[in-house]
Amino acid sequence: MSSRETRFDVIVVGSGLVGLTCALALSRQGLDVAICSPLSMRKDTRTTALLMDSIRYLEKLDLWQYLAGSAYPLKTMRIVDGSNRLLRAPQTDFRASEIGLECFGYNVQNQAFADILEQHVVAEERITRVEGMAREISVSGNDMHVDVEADGDVAKYTAGFVVGADGGNSIVRRELGIDTRQWEYPQSAIVLDFSHEHPSRGTSTEFHTETGPFTIVPRSEHTAGLVWLERPDQAEKTVAMEQTALENLLERKMQSFLGKITLQSPPRAFPMRGLVANRLGDGNWALVGEAAHVFPPIGAQGFNLAMRDISALETVLGRFTTQENRGAQYAKAREADVNLRTRAVDTLNRSLISPFLPVHLVRGMGFHLLSGFPALRKTVMRFGISPGFRARR
Repeated sequence: MSSRETRFDVIVVGSGLVGLTCALALSRQGLDVAICSPLSMRKDTRTTALLMDSIRYLEKLDLWQYLAGSAYPLKTMRIVDGSNRLLRAPQTDFRASEIGLECFGYNVQNQAFADILEQHVVAEERITRVEGMAREISVSGNDMHVDVEADGDVAKYTAGFVVGADGGNSIVRRELGIDTRQWEYPQSAIVLDFSHEHPSRGTSTEFHTETGPFTIVPRSEHTAGLVWLERPDQAEKTVAMEQTALENLLERKMQSFLGKITLQSPPRAFPMRGLVANRLGDGNWALVGEAAHVFPPIGAQGFNLAMRDISALETVLGRFTTQENRGAQYAKAREADVNLRTRAVDTLNRSLISPFLPVHLVRGMGFHLLSGFPALRKTVMRFGISPGFRARR
């Protein structure tokens, strides 16, 4: 075992979409950044819905132009009550044109996004890739120390700031002793890709069922991704279904509005949980993305919340000094948005799976109001895109 020590302005732990974007954003502030993670060769076949707030941030980072050509616009968000309950909500369409936009955002392929980020990371002189697993993180005065292990070799790094962008099982969060509020849902998310007969015309459709949302996000006019929240036992059975039987089931659940369905990827299922770190940052460290907050995939909020984390961190590191507790300044900037989005998604999800009639009544009345009052619908749409959203004129 050998040991060596190197210093950077910032160490970002985690090299997923959030970690790569964070490293690029901070390097554009003139900071020397190390991005630390094990080497991964696994391809990511999923997609991510980027809302306009995130698109504009990627434009600022000079990244969006490389993604725009392969991205698919999301012009309408449709909510359909797909339950068999006595009290059902009306179909509600949220159209981007109502708030002066051509679309709410774009659906992008994760692998294409990651490839573009990697290309820019490699080309950025201020970014150094560190391949290995962060094992120990400690604080000494104004310095942060990170030990990284790869093939039995331990490399010691020092930085003025550490960012945890390493997901829901964050090593940074664990090593710094940050407690979390965690909760489980009686649901698993079934994810798969499929092609379909009828064009989607830029419409993302979310069926609200007794077990949670059944959400179709288009990838092109005739392909889409599905995120389906089901009871864990039923999810397990669904994943094991023969392909033709599953395709027929999906067509029925979609009420055949997309016509014939053909699977493009095998279904997978993941347990659903929620998590919020008790501290998002302090001193010379911060948590971003799922290291800070995890909740069900509803309303395209998860990754877009992470993008606002990165934007806020970039601002804080450019504006405040070590003496002003940059981590605490970041936490102060993000806590309200994170807590509000987490509560909103949690409340909606629990309202769908609740067995109580009064809950269904309140939810149904809410969608009746949204359907009938354009001003209220516009307010909800603006909130969904960004806390401070303003349409471009």
